[in-house]
Amino acid sequence: MEASSRYRVQNIVRCYKEQWLAKPLPLKHIKAIEAIAGCQSEERGVSAYECSHEQRHLSLIAHSCRHRSCSLCAARSRVNWLEEQKKRLLDCAHFHCVFTLPQEYRVLWQYNQKWMTATFFDVVRSTLMDMMKNTSGHAVTPGILMAMHTWGRQLTLHPHIHCVVTAGGLDAQNQWKETGQFLLPGRQVKALYRGRFQARILDAFKTRELKLPPDHGKREFYTLYKATYRKSWCVRIEEQYAHGNGVLVYLSRYLKGGPLHPSQIVRCDDDAIGFRYKDHRDKRMKVLTVKPKEFIRRLLQHVPEPGQHMVRHYGLYAGAAKHKRALCREHLGGLLESIGPDKAKAESRLLCGTCGESLNWKWSVYPTRKKANSYGVESVAETPGLWQVQQPDEPVIGRVKKKITALRL
Repeated sequence: MEASSRYRVQNIVRCYKEQWLAKPLPLKHIKAIEAIAGCQSEERGVSAYECSHEQRHLSLIAHSCRHRSCSLCAARSRVNWLEEQKKRLLDCAHFHCVFTLPQEYRVLWQYNQKWMTATFFDVVRSTLMDMMKNTSGHAVTPGILMAMHTWGRQLTLHPHIHCVVTAGGLDAQNQWKETGQFLLPGRQVKALYRGRFQARILDAFKTRELKLPPDHGKREFYTLYKATYRKSWCVRIEEQYAHGNGVLVYLSRYLKGGPLHPSQIVRCDDDAIGFRYKDHRDKRMKVLTVKPKEFIRRLLQHVPEPGQHMVRHYGLYAGAAKHKRALCREHLGGLLESIGPDKAKAESRLLCGTCGESLNWKWSVYPTRKKANSYGVESVAETPGLWQVQQPDEPVIGRVKKKITALRL
């Protein structure tokens, strides 16, 4: 098994792709396996770019899958996301809060991931917003950015939400008001967070909206429910940061590309996969070794549900709050955002690896696509071969696969 540089995770998935696809899997796992295994390869097609040099150097670039769990094509997405958030961020101090779901509910998470994700975000949002707006708190509307992670350092299931909260907000008179050195009382935040989540999960059980594991019944659910009420739920409020950029840079590393960076893998063979992680208890770097199939299973359990946003904005950071952020910047300073429609993102300029000149698009080749009716019952005959946006010379097609194959070795 070849496991060099940035292709380590992809090569592991490719080696066991057929074995996993032979099993009954959720559709999101099938799509994730196919996307990661075929990313930046001839399976997804290529685009040809020609430089403006007199020798007309031709560069072939394989297409990316753009899947949220793919580590190969996540770098540009991270940079774009980080730049967009920096434009939204107010020039003020921020707090970093982490809300963790009790480990007793992880078994329910596996059978209710979509409901749990939506409920988790909504409960954390209402807890922070209501306490900040309360007159006994700060009586302000803050800006909140939330990002959900579902993994621990050993890739086990560990759902938690990171929150970046402004150290201030707009009061009832639309004036900026600071919160001071402390955000909210920790005990009250924990109690309100626990109570609201418990109320939501009990209602979902009574209305049969919550799906229980096969070995769980009414008795097991109430045992679980009461056990979580007896414990204090984990909410961590960090010290105040002078700005929120540091937290955003940390979050951007894990929002795209899955829970593991390929450089963390230190062993990769047919018998075991070993990866580095930092133990939060003693702050030391350690290596965990697991079987290849177990490694892939741990990766797949963190594939998010299709269509669900794992990053959300509330309060002053909500998408519809540009005018309120403009009011805040009148007090805090900083560049104003464009109130009008957002302009299309400019594509990054590609440069020739031989001469350094700008590259211009020439043609693209895409894999064959099946045509089906809207119900997907029958598919008509598909076009043989590759579909080309622009027909290149015939010898070029032969060089495409040779070039990509050489790049991957």
